[in-house]
Amino acid sequence: MWFVGGSIYPFLSDATKTIAPINIVFFRTFGTTILLGSIMLIFQPSALRSFKIDRRLIPVIVCAVLFYPICSVALAWSSTKVPGAVTALLFSTLPALMTVYAALRGRRPTRTAVTGVALATVAVIFLVGAPNGSVTTSGVIAGLVSVLAWFVATEIWIRFIPNYPLLLATTLQAFIGTVGCLLVRPLVGAPAIHFSQALRPSVLFLVFALAAQHWSYLGISTRVSAPVLSSFAFVNPLVAGIVGYVVFSQMITAIQGTAGLILLVGVFLVVREDVSSSR
Repeated sequence: MWFVGGSIYPFLSDATKTIAPINIVFFRTFGTTILLGSIMLIFQPSALRSFKIDRRLIPVIVCAVLFYPICSVALAWSSTKVPGAVTALLFSTLPALMTVYAALRGRRPTRTAVTGVALATVAVIFLVGAPNGSVTTSGVIAGLVSVLAWFVATEIWIRFIPNYPLLLATTLQAFIGTVGCLLVRPLVGAPAIHFSQALRPSVLFLVFALAAQHWSYLGISTRVSAPVLSSFAFVNPLVAGIVGYVVFSQMITAIQGTAGLILLVGVFLVVREDVSSSR
């Protein structure tokens, strides 16, 4: 999940150069529905018997809307404004967000965790307030909206996880996300969908990456703490930076790199403290 997830950002930045962000999100959700649905029908056909239109469907729908039309569209649009490595850095705020949320719910954070949150917050403010080069403030803000939607969806899923087989739950979310994208398209004046674009290598990779990351992420969501769950934020910026530089010649400035390093140090302190306290 860490390495595949980190590769998403530069591929997304490249795909949005020629394909509208909303169309990319549609290709990803529709492709993920087909991919995960096919795997389920082949290896776990009995999972369909668990589906019922009842109260358990509510968190699935809410999370699908947050993960797909909201989070994915904001992320895709942000990728048109900032390099993939910077977008990956923004997602490094997830452990800090989850630590603050845990504190609000009565779990008192340690001094080290608070220090980590402070460092991460300062770094993000720096990225938002002083963009450089190809980074724009609007792109960073859109990226943070994507992060917030992901965070809320994660917390809802952990708290109200339905008694569905994992493949069924992820397939349902992808299907609901596909429908949501179709409903949103007229509101944003989206251009026509050309399915030939779905066969481009970048788009095919983005479909595979979404299916793999979403399935694995939800699969471990109830087995580890929230900050540890989001620890993919450590590896993602590194992978995004390497892939973006080697494959797409994407660059970030020294100032952005310094802010990113501070952010990663803050996130590291948060997650390390959480792991230590759970032993």
